[in-house]
Amino acid sequence: MLQMIREACLLLFLLMMTTAAFGQKVIKGVVRDDKTGKSLPSANIIIKNSYHGTVTNRDGRYSLSIPDSLLPATVKVSYIGYKSAVRTIKAGSASQQSFRLKPSIKKMKQIVVTNENPAVRIMKLVIEHKQQWWGRLRTYKAEAYTRQNLMRDTTMVMITESASKEYWSRQKGPREVLKWRHQTANISAGENFAGVRYLPNFYDDNIQIAGFRLVGVTNPLAFSYYKFKLLGRLSRDGQTVYRIKVIPQKNLQPLFKGTVYVLDKKYALLKVNLKPNKVVRFPPPVRDFNLSYMQQFSNFGGDFWLPVDVRINGTIKISMVGLHFPKLKFRQLSKISNYQVNIPLPDSLYASKNVVSVDTTSLSRDSIASVMTVKPVPLSGREQHAYASLDSSQTLVKMLQPSGFLARFINLSNNSGSTNKTHHDTTKSGLGRVNIPGNFSPRGRYNRVDGLFAGLKYSIDPWKGLKILAGGGYSTANAKWSYGGGLHYRWSDGRLSPQIGIRYQVHTTPQYSSQIITPTLASISNILGYPNYFDYFREKALMFSGALTDQRTHLGLRVSFKSANQHSLQTRTAYDILGRHRKPRINPAINAGHLNALNFTAGYHLNKGYTFGVIGRKRIALKMEISDPALGSDFTFNRYAAHIDWSFSTFFKRRIFPNTLNISLDAGTFSGRLPLQQMGIVDVAPNIVSPFGALRAARFRPYEGEQFLALNVEHDFRTVPFELLGLNYLVRHNIGLIAFAGAARTWTSAQRKRQIFNRTGYVLNSTNGTHLEAGLSINGLFNLFRVDFAKRIDKPVFLVGVSVTRFR
Repeated sequence: MLQMIREACLLLFLLMMTTAAFGQKVIKGVVRDDKTGKSLPSANIIIKNSYHGTVTNRDGRYSLSIPDSLLPATVKVSYIGYKSAVRTIKAGSASQQSFRLKPSIKKMKQIVVTNENPAVRIMKLVIEHKQQWWGRLRTYKAEAYTRQNLMRDTTMVMITESASKEYWSRQKGPREVLKWRHQTANISAGENFAGVRYLPNFYDDNIQIAGFRLVGVTNPLAFSYYKFKLLGRLSRDGQTVYRIKVIPQKNLQPLFKGTVYVLDKKYALLKVNLKPNKVVRFPPPVRDFNLSYMQQFSNFGGDFWLPVDVRINGTIKISMVGLHFPKLKFRQLSKISNYQVNIPLPDSLYASKNVVSVDTTSLSRDSIASVMTVKPVPLSGREQHAYASLDSSQTLVKMLQPSGFLARFINLSNNSGSTNKTHHDTTKSGLGRVNIPGNFSPRGRYNRVDGLFAGLKYSIDPWKGLKILAGGGYSTANAKWSYGGGLHYRWSDGRLSPQIGIRYQVHTTPQYSSQIITPTLASISNILGYPNYFDYFREKALMFSGALTDQRTHLGLRVSFKSANQHSLQTRTAYDILGRHRKPRINPAINAGHLNALNFTAGYHLNKGYTFGVIGRKRIALKMEISDPALGSDFTFNRYAAHIDWSFSTFFKRRIFPNTLNISLDAGTFSGRLPLQQMGIVDVAPNIVSPFGALRAARFRPYEGEQFLALNVEHDFRTVPFELLGLNYLVRHNIGLIAFAGAARTWTSAQRKRQIFNRTGYVLNSTNGTHLEAGLSINGLFNLFRVDFAKRIDKPVFLVGVSVTRFR
């Protein structure tokens, strides 16, 4: 929560700047008390200099997505009463990142009449003239000065300044080299974000504003998006200047509104005063967001019309239940001069993907005159006063103090502890405290076979690339211990990432593998007395694995060999916390024996891990398992499966969150004779919770079969339907509409079903035809939940479920 105050102002900066979306790296781990080893719930984890972050859950666990554009990223972990921990995360860093926090005791811008609209005629000429010179502009170099002010109401909070060399190439894009910066004494140089790298050029066809892609007023397609109205004429140096009003004509697209000024005869933009329309908004906790831009242009006596400045004004209000930050006002002034057009640019500028680089030699000098010819815009009296009066004691944390009943829980300390690179848990013994290197984490589940399973998992990274794992636990109902361990080694942090591993396990394991539901999640239903989602068997297994991943293409291959003894387990308990003690279905006997199998997985993973449908996923995985007596196995079969998840942008692609179509496809087939524990499944809702990828009009027990096919699709319309209906209350609260449908079928021969029943008394849960369903979801309730209304098409079934809000 501390960082939420300190960096609230940075959100305003980043929202007003143009941005681009890239891939992401996911890290996860546990946050613990350095002394006691106790996990810290609700710890605040952020990527410094950005507004990406997360919090830990009740167990101190977190998962954080870091955009590739921010890598390497500095991750900061904060918790009330503790010193913050900081760590640099690179593209090749391990995905497992745990933190230990040490306790802290400190506080803290004559017309010929025709049948055509004169404004339209003028703007057509502007676009025509632009196309004559725009294509001949290949490169430029310029010097830039930028100053940013942040205010709380009328109080100046901070000032930042910078001077830089700006470069632009039509083929390679922009680059900026920072040469000098200056800021008020209450912030550090690392918090100075002044620069021109994100500034819009309103001569561009498309302009990125706060993640939205807006059609520019000089785009050849502008007349399909805007209406233009001539407001009057002005004069400049004896030349006529037309003042034209810009009016959006598509209410659902992010567009500009305001005024542009056009020089007669040259038909060039001289100035724009524009602001985004109301479509450019953000979901809660952003409650108020306004932006306006003023930009001027000059041809400097030549052919090319280039920006000479930009002035940005904006306000933002961040508010949530119990915590209300003050309304912040932002002002930015940038001046660009000393252009050099169509000159060769050094290749070294583009050796890195980073848009901005820092000239550390120049940056160390105090005077801008010593490194640049560009001159600062003179400070106003108010700015001069701010420089004189803002000292190190007036930190952003104090000046941006929120109100509300949660504000009392915010630690005003500005301390951040150094990263402790050696992780360890502290335990007590009769001899005092003993430091045990590594990380401990609890493991638990509940089902009708194990009863309550409780255990621990231990991991340690003794040196770079090597991870050692161990764990164990006890099941109360069947009185069995589970235990195991292994080694995993990755020896490259470059583009190719080879990995090898070995693992030994004695444990209770589900008979089928779900792509969505975990045994721990299923435990919620089990302990409430609802039907168990999984069936289980006992396994003693040794597995060897090797993998190769291309970090650039996201392609990967994994090969493993598993040797396992497998045998059946019986139903042991019907206990539930509600005291109903319903008789559970039997846990079926498996085809016991020794399984030796080769497994091959090839795939494409743009983002790893399942997010319960919170964000779109792009993944293709093709799997093959081979078991044969030639491998020393008691079983003879080949099993094949494909899992595909993809997210497509559909409508309103210029929004930061466009409408999206999400597809999930799971399919499997086989040859030979599948043992019961190798059956495939189609996931359904385990209870009232109905995650994407699972059928929502079926519950509690997955569909089973030797062959299976399932397709789930959903289209997220976001707030657009309610915008069309004029339901502004729902729009303001980011309530959206999602349409979904699903189809699935499993196949098992009648003979095979009879054999299973005659041997075990177990009836496979098949689809018995094709399961068809469709429905609607209300998304974004309380910014956390969605409610799903699902209807079976093939049967008279209607179910209502809940899940986590889909964000993108």
